[in-house]
Formats: sequence, C-alpha cells, structure tokens
Amino acid sequence: MSGLMTDTQQSLLRTMLLIAVPMHIDKLCPLTPMRRCEIAHQCADVVAQHGDDLQAGGGHCAEAFNALARGLAAAALTAPGGVDALGGHWCADPWCRAASRFDHADTEQAATDDPEPITTPRQVADVIRDLADYLTEGEAA
Repeated sequence: MSGLMTDTQQSLLRTMLLIAVPMHIDKLCPLTPMRRCEIAHQCADVVAQHGDDLQAGGGHCAEAFNALARGLAAAALTAPGGVDALGGHWCADPWCRAASRFDHADTEQAATDDPEPITTPRQVADVIRDLADYLTEGEAA
C-alpha cells in the first residue's frame, strides 16, 4: 500500500478523531499550559516516527493514533482559537461549532491568513511540534 490514505481511510480517521480528541481534552484540562506543550511535543515525536503506520497500518498504528489525538487535544487547549487538522476543528470551548480556528480570530487576521490544508498525520505532527515550540518559547520569556 502506498503512503497516501484513501478518502475512506481519511474519513474514518477524521471520525475517530472527532471522538478521541474531546476525550483527551477532558483529561488534559487540569494541566498547566506548559505541561500541555510538553505533551504536544512528545506526541508530535511519536506521530513523526510512526505516522506511516497510522496511514498504512502497522505495528505502531494504535500508538500513533493515540498520540495524534492527544497532541491535537493539547494544541486545542493551548493555541488561541484551537487547532484544525484533517478536516476537524478542536478548541477549549466544548460547545464550539466553529468550522475552523479562523472563525475565532479577528476578521482582519482571518482575511490575511490562507493556510495550506493539513491532510496527513505527518503534517499534523509538524504543526503540533511547531506550536509546542512557539508556546514553550513564550512561557520561558
């Protein structure tokens, strides 16, 4: 099987994340923002190492999925406006029905930002790692 996910596989992954990420959000809520950043960074490392197993099936598929969901949850609680990935949106507001994090942003910023869609677990890992690094730098300052 190639490294690319089929539409059916992406849809299944998105559906599973819609269930798993909020469960991880509930568990991570009591933690400090710094601890959430550490968790996001650790999860990004796991997804970066085993994202191919998540895409194609492999020995670390469950570990990679759990790290992806936990990392998205940590980022959702820490990043202003939450996080968007694989067609889903997650943020700190459990009742949020926004389609993307840019629905939370002021309209001037939302109009100037045109992000590339994030469609693979590896891209999600990169975004989570970058966000964790950025937020960790802000906490240290």
